Amino acid sequence: MMLRNAGTGMLFGLLAFFAATQTATAQADTPAGGGDREFLTLQVENDLFANFVNTDRHYTNGLQAAWLSRPQNERLPGWLRDVAAPPLYSLIFPTGHFDRIDHRVGVALGHAIFTPDNTNTTAYLPNERPYAAWLHMTFSLQSVRSSSQTGEAWQDQWKLDLGVVGPSAQGEFVQNGWHKVINVEKANGWDNQINDEVGVNLSFERAWRSSTVGNQDSDSFVQMDFIPYTILSLGNVQTYAGIGGTLRLGPALPDDFGPTRIYPGVGGSEWFEPAASGCSCYLFAGLEGRAVGRDIFLDGNTFRDSPSIQKRHFVYDAKLGAVAVLWNARVSFTHVFRSPEYEGQPKPDQFGSITVTFAM
Repeated sequence: MMLRNAGTGMLFGLLAFFAATQTATAQADTPAGGGDREFLTLQVENDLFANFVNTDRHYTNGLQAAWLSRPQNERLPGWLRDVAAPPLYSLIFPTGHFDRIDHRVGVALGHAIFTPDNTNTTAYLPNERPYAAWLHMTFSLQSVRSSSQTGEAWQDQWKLDLGVVGPSAQGEFVQNGWHKVINVEKANGWDNQINDEVGVNLSFERAWRSSTVGNQDSDSFVQMDFIPYTILSLGNVQTYAGIGGTLRLGPALPDDFGPTRIYPGVGGSEWFEPAASGCSCYLFAGLEGRAVGRDIFLDGNTFRDSPSIQKRHFVYDAKLGAVAVLWNARVSFTHVFRSPEYEGQPKPDQFGSITVTFAM
């Protein structure tokens, strides 16, 4: 019964956290990026956006609403500032020299749905990906360090995911409810989904943004930069290590880290620099590889038997997309090509990600 009420509890927790933090963000500190704004991000990911057909397979839908605070440099507890950049991690991936820094806190409410290829049958399909849903809240600590001389910047992000996997995540309700609205056949195999399990996941990500190549004040019209990143994730939902990078190309690249993603949520930043006037647009491409130790959506439940399938331990994503910053809003579309995630998967996956972020 407690897990059945998880969605309601998370929603109230999200509202309470947002309300409490508003008081603490009444004034802004000197920022390293994003100004003294707070940001609201709305995201949706779906295989429909990549294939343009009403089919559900594998990672088929993701939804997320996220809020990121104004800079909290002076108000953040000392111990949080101390762990913002882990010393051991900094030895392996040093941040370099910087003269500006800001810390922000954030919270998000997310939902993800996974299905097999065949959603018409009610029978258990042992050779296909199992049905699963993941409802969770994400609490984040984000630190940006930048150099006013070189234009380089480093971003560290801690994320703590707390939620539930299984029937209590209401995957069947969300998917088939939406299918009813758009008059599409429902998925019939949700009785075979992964069982209820509380999910706890902790991740740390470090990204570096290079100085831009090209300047509108010179003979170069197009600017370019590169944003490599690394990530470590540990928990009963997903345990993996990843490395990736994003190349951006445009007439006037904004000082941020590009658009974010939902699943898995790596790369990008929820803050951005609002455009002074008109539109600040650019194209981007990226590649990311992950070594996967655990994935509950493939491995099944941690402490009990459940539907599962043999996962692949190495997965990569390739992405292409476009971003437009229109005054106080940033709109992005990302097309993701994902390599097979389990043994016997007939072909790679593709899905699209649409993100809209508002500076407030």
